[in-house]
Amino acid sequence: MEVRDISLPAATKLAADYITGAFPAERGFAYARVDDEAFRRRLSYLQEKTYARRPLADYLRAYHRRLGAGAKTMGNIERLSDERSVVVVGGQQAGLLTGPLYTIYKIITIIRLAKEQEEKLGVPVVPLFWIAGEDHDIAEINHVYVVEGGEVKKAVYPHKVNDRRMAADLPLDRRLAEEWVERVVKTYGETDVTNELLSFLFFCLDGAATFVDFFAAIVLRLFADEGLVVLNAGDAAVRPLERRFFAELINRHRDVTSAVLAQQEALRTLGYAPLIEIGPDAANLFYYDGHERSLLHYDEQTGRFRTKAGNVVWTKEELLVLAETKPACFSNNVVTRPLMQEYLLPTLAFVAGPGEIAYWAELKEAFPLFGMEMPPVVPRLQATIVSRSLQTDLADLGLEAADVLRGQLDVVKQQWLKRTAEAPLSSAFAKAKAEVEAAHRPLRELGMAIDRGLEGLMAKNAAIIQAQIEFLQQALERALLRKHETQWRKFWRVETALRPHGAPQERIWNVFYYVNRYGFDFVEKLLSIPAPENGMHKIVYI
Repeated sequence: MEVRDISLPAATKLAADYITGAFPAERGFAYARVDDEAFRRRLSYLQEKTYARRPLADYLRAYHRRLGAGAKTMGNIERLSDERSVVVVGGQQAGLLTGPLYTIYKIITIIRLAKEQEEKLGVPVVPLFWIAGEDHDIAEINHVYVVEGGEVKKAVYPHKVNDRRMAADLPLDRRLAEEWVERVVKTYGETDVTNELLSFLFFCLDGAATFVDFFAAIVLRLFADEGLVVLNAGDAAVRPLERRFFAELINRHRDVTSAVLAQQEALRTLGYAPLIEIGPDAANLFYYDGHERSLLHYDEQTGRFRTKAGNVVWTKEELLVLAETKPACFSNNVVTRPLMQEYLLPTLAFVAGPGEIAYWAELKEAFPLFGMEMPPVVPRLQATIVSRSLQTDLADLGLEAADVLRGQLDVVKQQWLKRTAEAPLSSAFAKAKAEVEAAHRPLRELGMAIDRGLEGLMAKNAAIIQAQIEFLQQALERALLRKHETQWRKFWRVETALRPHGAPQERIWNVFYYVNRYGFDFVEKLLSIPAPENGMHKIVYI
């Protein structure tokens, strides 16, 4: 495996500037620089704080025992009870088969940073992945992309739940899930790893009642040797740990909304458009009845809270009673999730993707409302996998992987199309036919002068000559078509592998395509990728 660094802009302007140092970090983050000194300062801050460590560890122990987590993971959960311990955390939705590659890259960044800082700081640092099981946008997680019939397609799991249920409560049908997994893996092609891969995934389905269970079982097995811990943010069993903070969020909802709106305006003055959609009536919590997850709004005139549809209304006192007695009725939104994370966990660092970096900058003034400090925000690994066969295609096209990632593939393809479109076969053969006819006509006239009875023979001779020219033309056209098809397939393979649907590879392809091709040690190889420096994108040749 060979790794090369290239500079690519992040998906959002703010994230791109944050990664390169062009963004004035103190205007959006608590730590202007994310380096060893920042982690030492953060550790000192955390040592002055208290957390409900034992209840958290008790909950995590029970959850991971049910999923059959390995010894290292269970050991890390025990270490969370140590008052000195901290966590490196990052999160994502519970995509089927872990979803796109960037989820794996985020986990890898969490694990690597936790190891690095444990060695440097001399305290237990636990890698923890926050599963966004609260999310109800199931269309974002119910599929993976595959190649079928020469096209990139979604392979959608055929779930039958149509309400706005949280992913943590979305059931998996074992038979349907197995059939879906088999269909997906079949598109990867048969290799000597395929049977092992299917056994791995079927094992993870054992006891996986929901989308989140399946996701958690996979990542806990993939990273068992690293002791990865997960937290299912949609689990009703974690809500009792959150009830006190839900009450604080209800009491101070207007302060939170005002802080976010003010920070968004401050970022606008710096030239950065906000990502979080928030209005002045936002309460920044969802109400959940087990089937529908509804965002809460606050009506200033009546002093009451309501769902967006307005069909359910509460006073603040009624919501506070619910938070105390039925905390599972609440879940966080994009604004309050980071705050709840900070409330629950002694967070040394938060590992973020480009979009998260941008919207976390909008939350800067919300943390201090609760006596909190935003943790250091660390960009996750960004990478592109390039196979050996793809390297051959790239060389034949006169391209480097970096050229494709920078958008040069379309330019080269259009140049090629222009050249091939000007292939002179039709005009050349039309000219040849005309010239042969011009040469043959005097011969026919001479023949007619000698013997008019030879007219039929001469006409047949002329037709045979023209037919032979047409035969040659058709043969050359077929050869040209084959040549073009070969070249076109190279363009298609490069585009499908590196920029499928015009998107980064890491946002489309799933890790198990590569596991099926290279074996389970592919994940170990990814873990050995050097940490990203100054936001450089990694091209991984394998």
